[in-house]
Amino acid sequence: MEIYNKLKIYFLNLNEKLVKWLQKIQEKYSYLKKPFFILTVIYCLAFYPIARANFNYIDDLARVNTGARGWSNFSRFVSEYLSVFIHSSRYLTDISPLPQLIAIFLLVLSSLIILHLFKNGKKITLINIISVIPLALSPYFLECLSYKFDSPYMALSIFASVFPFLFYGKENKKKLTFSFVTFLGTLVMCTTYQAASGIIPLMALFLSFQFWKEKEGKEAIKLLGLSAISYLLGLITFKLFIMIPADTYVSSSFFPIKELIPGFFGNLKTYYGYVRSDFRKSCLLLIGLMTICFIFIQVKQSKQKKVLSILVSIMLLAFSGLLVFGLYPGLVKPLFLPRAMYGFGILLALLGVNSTNSKKLYFPKLIVLGLCWFLFTFSFTYGNALSEQKRYIDFRVQSVVNELNNLTQNTSKTIQLNGTIGKAPAIEHMPQGYQNILHRLITQSFGSVWMWDIYYFVHYFKLNNVLVISDENAVIPDNLEVLKDTMYYTVEVNDEDYILITLK
Repeated sequence: MEIYNKLKIYFLNLNEKLVKWLQKIQEKYSYLKKPFFILTVIYCLAFYPIARANFNYIDDLARVNTGARGWSNFSRFVSEYLSVFIHSSRYLTDISPLPQLIAIFLLVLSSLIILHLFKNGKKITLINIISVIPLALSPYFLECLSYKFDSPYMALSIFASVFPFLFYGKENKKKLTFSFVTFLGTLVMCTTYQAASGIIPLMALFLSFQFWKEKEGKEAIKLLGLSAISYLLGLITFKLFIMIPADTYVSSSFFPIKELIPGFFGNLKTYYGYVRSDFRKSCLLLIGLMTICFIFIQVKQSKQKKVLSILVSIMLLAFSGLLVFGLYPGLVKPLFLPRAMYGFGILLALLGVNSTNSKKLYFPKLIVLGLCWFLFTFSFTYGNALSEQKRYIDFRVQSVVNELNNLTQNTSKTIQLNGTIGKAPAIEHMPQGYQNILHRLITQSFGSVWMWDIYYFVHYFKLNNVLVISDENAVIPDNLEVLKDTMYYTVEVNDEDYILITLK
């Protein structure tokens, strides 16, 4: 009975402490309720066309078909284990759009953290809220949201990178907590999606710059130092004890010391080459103007000398430009696809939030509003383009399947697939400003160019007694006769149960 009473008292005290803690949190962050609602609405609206398309994006094709996880081969163990919880099974069924909605929730929280840190308790206006949306709606993270299975873990990598900065404070106890949480956040980022590896350095640079502007140089140095040490310890721990080396279409190997600098800058040049071609010229102009506005406003608000503030602002942008893609430029074979570049969206969000802090200056706000409107509308363009591509692939695949139904009923056949159908006409006809990024985002088609181009055709239609070959270098028999020639494909056969289908 005495033990029962002690336990009862303990849990009552624990409950009281928990209630007080929740009340304290509610009071501290109550001013974020409105931004939370607005960002949730904006992100859900932008995501709706992608959800409506119901497109099985790249790896989704295999996961929908087999229920496999398969993240551990890239050391993404948090993704591997969390997926079992989210899907309530080790076999991953298609529960979309639930995973993407979880991703949106994490993106909203990450956006709120940035607003909280850089507004520092000041009133958050509508333009402040809008300014942070490049975090989620840059073309690069739109690819992440396209994944039915991967998207929540990609969003978690962002959240794990910004969350630790809530714990930084001037007291030594808070600094210790911050260091530990940053270390854990780095590990979570590395075991979910490593493309976020530039976000912690970006956050540390921008927040330390805020301290420096207020003539708190020591705090700026402490924040940078603790962030760097904790981040590096997390990376070292990941590499030594967790990481499984990979060398496929990408590599986890870094350049040797002698080749590191030229290799790093060579890859960085490639990344920025894609940025230049991915964004429309009008968007690039707005980004350039926003950068200039950022420098002007920071110098205006700084308590440091103006010339020094200009130099430090430029240095901040230069270092941010080097770190925005994280560790990827240092890899021998980095990933250059859009989903590897979403750190650039974080940089745009940080520039936007800090460019809309001035009450009296309206020009920077118009620039940020214009850029965010471009990104918002592009999310609809992309989602609807996905829908068109899906419809086009379905039509072309089913046309070939119907043809095979007349040819492969009783005997085994070897089918050689050549060519590709390319992109849907609606995508091909779009202006040049959309072409580059849409062709990089919508990589799937139907044909023999890529393994995922043929996966839907081979695995989703029960092609019995059929061996499909999609290698364009495979030897084609000489004794082929044209059986059928249509506007979409040509069918050639021989007497040895070999069928060559050339897509047009």
